[in-house]
Amino acid sequence: MTDLSAFPIATRWPASHPDRLQLYSYATPNGVKVSIALEELGLPYEAHAVHIGKDENSTPEFLSLNPNGKIPAMIDPDGPGGRPIGLFESGAILLYLTDKTGRLIPADPARRYETIQWVFFQMASIGPIFGQVGFFHK
Repeated sequence: MTDLSAFPIATRWPASHPDRLQLYSYATPNGVKVSIALEELGLPYEAHAVHIGKDENSTPEFLSLNPNGKIPAMIDPDGPGGRPIGLFESGAILLYLTDKTGRLIPADPARRYETIQWVFFQMASIGPIFGQVGFFHK
C-alpha cells in the first residue's frame, strides 16, 4: 500500500485508494481541466472536493501541497522513480500527465511545443474567462 503520510493534505482529505492519483479540486472551469484529462487518459484517480467557497483552499493542509492556494492540486503516488510527487497548477499537471502516459501530446519536439503554446494560451487567456458564474457554492 502506498504511504501518503508525507503529504499533510492527506490528513484532511484521506485517501480511500492511496495507490491512485489523488486530485484535490472543485467544479470550476479551471478545476475540471485535470479531471477531464484523467478521464480521457483512463487513469484511475480519487477526487477530493476542496470547497473554495468555504476557504478550504486556504487551510494549512491544502497550502502544504499548493502554496498558491489555488485548485487543482494532485499527488501521484507512483511518480518519477516510483516515488510520490505532489503537483499544482493545472497546466503543469496536464503536461505531467501527458508525459507520464505518452498520450495527448506529440513526441516530435516542434509539434510538442506547438501544442504546449496552445495549452498555455488556453490556460492564460480562455480558460479563466469562460463559465465562471454558478460554480462558487457556500
